[in-house]
Amino acid sequence: MKKYGLYLMMIVTTLFSVTSCGDDDDNHQEQWMIANLTAFNAIKTDPEYKELVSPGNEGSIYYKVLEAGTGTDSIRYTSAVSCYYKGCYVADYPEYNIEKGDVCDQRLFDGSPSVFTLNSVMSGWKTALQHMVKGDKWEIWIPYQLAYGRSGYKNSSTSVVIPGYSTLMFEISIVDVKGVDD
Repeated sequence: MKKYGLYLMMIVTTLFSVTSCGDDDDNHQEQWMIANLTAFNAIKTDPEYKELVSPGNEGSIYYKVLEAGTGTDSIRYTSAVSCYYKGCYVADYPEYNIEKGDVCDQRLFDGSPSVFTLNSVMSGWKTALQHMVKGDKWEIWIPYQLAYGRSGYKNSSTSVVIPGYSTLMFEISIVDVKGVDD
């Protein structure tokens, strides 16, 4: 009987040792995910923000209008969009030296605007842009499911690293909209 108890104790110790390897990374990532979800859920209850469900029904973004545009052309999937933007983190992630409010990506007014079509941006941007017009400036909150997902984003040429499970807040200002198929 003592022999089986010793074997059982060895198995439990081995299993504990194997499963605890990497727990710090998993724990940090889980804390990051929870902090991002908590920030996103707080925005959901803020009456200043409105919900937009993604066209594919994968989730929702939340937005508030900072400036209403005067444009009349809706942004379509084939439109070429010129805009300025700034994207920020909504939580702290010390393991990546990220603090709430840190900029993760931007194209500000001190240069030429970014130009793209909707098929080249994340789902959260597609959801927002299809409801915006020229001159609009919005703040949008995008949950990780409509941003860079569980795996995150890495661009070696710009050194931009966005960890998985990142909820992102963007300010987007639409400069111009041109229909590709006009």
